[in-house]
Amino acid sequence: MSEPRILVILGSARGDGNTRRAVDRLCERLGPEVTIVDLSERAVAPFRYGDAERDDDFLGIIEQMLAHERIVFATPVYWYAMSGVMKTFFDRITDLLMDEGKRPLARSLAGRRVWLLASGTGDALPTGFQEPFAGTAAYLGMDWQDAFYVRAADEAETAPIDTLALSLRA
Repeated sequence: MSEPRILVILGSARGDGNTRRAVDRLCERLGPEVTIVDLSERAVAPFRYGDAERDDDFLGIIEQMLAHERIVFATPVYWYAMSGVMKTFFDRITDLLMDEGKRPLARSLAGRRVWLLASGTGDALPTGFQEPFAGTAAYLGMDWQDAFYVRAADEAETAPIDTLALSLRA
């Protein structure tokens, strides 16, 4: 069996919430191709200028990103934005850019394909929600694909998950 090709970075405050259920449904469609990193189970300290040497899991997660061709960021919509744990993770990417010794890691992310899977209670993904994901991907030379939204009240609706699974397999 080959190594998993898809990495899901789950940024939810609840390990059993709507976003996790959406990720689990995605994994049912993709099988063993998927590795999940649950940010709520990892220690990722907030970004601080001049303190790139943190004793936490951030660089290990970056290494996992480097080991996968396709990356899905999965987050609930909290007050029209990504979750706090996901934002903390994104803020820490600055460490890769500010520390000359870590810049090769940031450059090595180029070419990976990136998707967003979001869940929330609104009728649709808030306007501009995907911009931090698409913009970060572009800045790092990653290939932004698309955003998919699952409305928590419509758990029986499978179209977004099915479409994302097809996109990840393409």
